[in-house]
Amino acid sequence: NPIAVQVTDLPLVMETADENNTFDKAQPITVPAGVNARLESDADIDCYAFDAKKGETFSFEVVARRRQSSVDSYLRILNDKGQQLAVNDDLRLGKRGSSDSWLENWAAPADGRFIVEIRDVHLRGGPQFPYFLKLTRCQPYFELYLDTDKTQVTPGGHGAIFCRVERKCGFTGEMQLHVDGLPPGVSASCGRILADKGLDGCIVLSADHDAPLAAANVTVTGTATHSLPDGQTLQLAATASTYQEIYQPGGGRGHWPADAHAVAVTSYGDLRYVTLSDYDISLKPGESKKIAITLERSPGFNQNVTLDMLYQHLGSIYGNSLPPGVTLDDKDTQTLLTGEATQGHITLKAAADAPPVDRQQSVVMANVSLNFVMKATYSSRPVTVSVLKP
Repeated sequence: NPIAVQVTDLPLVMETADENNTFDKAQPITVPAGVNARLESDADIDCYAFDAKKGETFSFEVVARRRQSSVDSYLRILNDKGQQLAVNDDLRLGKRGSSDSWLENWAAPADGRFIVEIRDVHLRGGPQFPYFLKLTRCQPYFELYLDTDKTQVTPGGHGAIFCRVERKCGFTGEMQLHVDGLPPGVSASCGRILADKGLDGCIVLSADHDAPLAAANVTVTGTATHSLPDGQTLQLAATASTYQEIYQPGGGRGHWPADAHAVAVTSYGDLRYVTLSDYDISLKPGESKKIAITLERSPGFNQNVTLDMLYQHLGSIYGNSLPPGVTLDDKDTQTLLTGEATQGHITLKAAADAPPVDRQQSVVMANVSLNFVMKATYSSRPVTVSVLKP
């Protein structure tokens, strides 16, 4: 039968055979470290002591349930008097939760000795209760998530992939997106995720008019440069995790991890092309601009089409690559095209305090409903949106 294994490059430490059940008998360890241990019996509590200077930041992660252990971990940080400083029960990785525990970017409040305490939340233990404890000093990094696990593009047409960031341990910078492994005849314009409050970026795929029917699993990555207080820089990179959309009763939209994001070149669908009057939009703070949109419908297709620049469902936004302070003006739009209508428009508006941004990539999407919740999405060429200095 398969056996779950945790692989690490951390210096390994084995749990001591001596008693380490209380804060005053904690096993000394040096950070960074990876501790192999087990809750030996019911009500077993394991404690590990480390030294820190005021303001130093650390991460403490328990890997157990994710590797088929029975441990439902409960993690605490104590001072040398046994007083609780921080606590975590369950962690969240991306869009899903786990019974494992994780305290990230914890800062020591003073110079001294601190204790990591681990137990099962129900005070269970025994041979089926091993765990791996990761103790590391915080380094800035980021995680990327794709929504969804598939993108279709037709000959001469375009498709969009949205990527969302979660910034960790003080990282606030800008990220450049990349994609590898595209099918033959498909190219990509890779956008970026803006610094600070930037949340999403998009990649716009374009298929040649003679692109052969094909499919391939792609890999999306992000790169960034982070400046350290001492003037040095870190080069950061991450590979995006893929999530498949799932729909609950009532139409709610959730996500589940998937192994890969597939890009397929298909035959023509309901729409051939989505073309715009302008692909390079510049806005002054407080200014609005209209983008005229023209659809080319496939012969015989006369169903409703909805236009958008936000990837959303039932009012929840899952992808928005517009610059901060730039929104869609709902009072000046024609986004529902009924019957055989082919002409619509979207108006972008910059807030009076919108910060300057140079050529942020976005896209216009045309959505065709398949049923109450699911839709097929067709895209325009990339659109760049700039906010000028006041």
